[in-house]
Amino acid sequence: MTDLKKYTDYKTVLSVNVLIWCDGKILLLKRSNTKKVDPGVYSGVGGKVEPGENFYSAILREIKEETGIEKLESLKPFSVTQHPFPPQKAEWVNLYFIGKIKEQVKVESNEDGEYFWVDPKKVKNLPMVYDLKNYIEILNKNPNAFILGFFEHDKLGNRTKSIITIL
Repeated sequence: MTDLKKYTDYKTVLSVNVLIWCDGKILLLKRSNTKKVDPGVYSGVGGKVEPGENFYSAILREIKEETGIEKLESLKPFSVTQHPFPPQKAEWVNLYFIGKIKEQVKVESNEDGEYFWVDPKKVKNLPMVYDLKNYIEILNKNPNAFILGFFEHDKLGNRTKSIITIL
C-alpha cells in the first residue's frame, strides 16, 4: 500500500482527456517537441478543468478549442487515473472519455502539435503517453472496460509505480 501521508500537502489538479473515434480510428495529437511535458509523443485531446467547471463542460471545451469539433455522436467516461507528481507537489486526477463522431475531420496543426487519425491496433508501435497506450490496448480487447489507474512518480517526475485495475 502506498504511504498516502506524503501527499497530504499536495494540491489536486483535475484534467480531462478524450479519445475521439471515427471509422475505426482514433484522433491523436503528436505533441510538439517543444512541450515541457511529454514532448514528441502521442496523446489524446484534453487539458485542465478550470475552477468552477465540471468535467463534462471541460471536455466539451477542450474538444472545441483543440480540434474545432462541436458535435459528438456520443461521449462516455472510460477511466479515472491518479498521478501523484512530486515535482509539482500535485496529484493529477484525470477523467478519460471516449467520444464518437460520424465523419473524420482534418484538424489543423497548432502550437500543441499535429493531429493524426490512427488505427488503435498500431498504437503499440508509437511513442505515446504511457497510461493512454495501455488504455487503448485494453479497450481494443474489451471496449466496455472501465479503467482505474494509479501512477506514482519520484521527485524528478519519473514513473515509479503503476497500478491498472479493469472493472
